Parts: sequence; C-alpha cells; structure tokens
Amino acid sequence: MPSGLPRRVLLTRLTGGLLAGTAGVAGLTGTLSGCTSESGSAADRTAAAAAARGVRRRAARDSAGLLARYEATAAAHPDLSGALAPYADAVSAHVRALTEPGREPAGATGGTPEVSAEPGAALGALSEAEQELSGRRLAAVAGAPPDLARLLASLSAAGAAHAYLLNGVAA
Repeated sequence: MPSGLPRRVLLTRLTGGLLAGTAGVAGLTGTLSGCTSESGSAADRTAAAAAARGVRRRAARDSAGLLARYEATAAAHPDLSGALAPYADAVSAHVRALTEPGREPAGATGGTPEVSAEPGAALGALSEAEQELSGRRLAAVAGAPPDLARLLASLSAAGAAHAYLLNGVAA
C-alpha cells in the first residue's frame, strides 16, 4: 500500500475510479445485450461464438504472460517475492477464470520475460504491464458477449488496481 495514504483514502480513490469505469462498461454491456437476438442465422451465432472464444483465449494468454512476468520478477528479485505473491495469485486466478471448460490453462508465449536488475524498475515494469493489459481488456469489452464482457471488465478493474498498488510496493 502506498505510504502516506490512509486506507480509507486509497479505497475511496480506487472505488471512485473503478465505479466510473464500471458505469461505462455497464452501459456498454447493456447495449450489447440489447443488440443480441435469437433471430440471427445459425451461421451468425456460430461466428459470434467463435469470436468470443478467440477473445477469451487471447485474454487467457495475456494473463499467462503477465503471470510469467510476475514469476520472472520474483525469481530475479527474491526480496520482492513475498510482496508480489498476492498479485501473482490473483493473475493465476484470472488465467483459470478465462480458461474454457475442458481445456488446459493457457501458457505464456515468447519465453521468459526480461526483468530489470533494478528492483524499482522491475516493479515499474510490472505496474505498466498491468495497466496496459487492463486497457486492452476494457477495449475488448465492446466486442464480447455480455458474460465475457462482465468478466473482462472485472479483470480490467483488478489490473488497474494492481497497477496502482504496485507503485506502493517497497523495492
């Protein structure tokens, strides 16, 4: 938690920003759910389902990549591993939530992420990665079916909170 900020102030700031973002997402998901129709052709429904699977799989791979970044950072900076563990656990839960039933959880692509030798820079990179992924997830909400849109919006909010809170982790 950032030093100097009382818990109440921190929570007020986080929930205020998240509520504003959630209100926009709620409007989007309401609009999206109003646009769906059972009268569409079977081909349209099949294409929509395939697109949703693609969004879900990309989001799962992105989470797996973020988890790999957390693991690499903790390995490179063992003194940070305890502080990073709750974030890594949350990201691991995101991978599981995004994994389609009956499928193996997504793995990270691209090998082991590079980690700065400077702990503060490594934490900054994690914060930036969380923020960037949060933005991509929020952007993906518009093209997702309602259930997936709600999940992506929740994960986006969690990522934004992680990015903010990582700035308070002592390097």
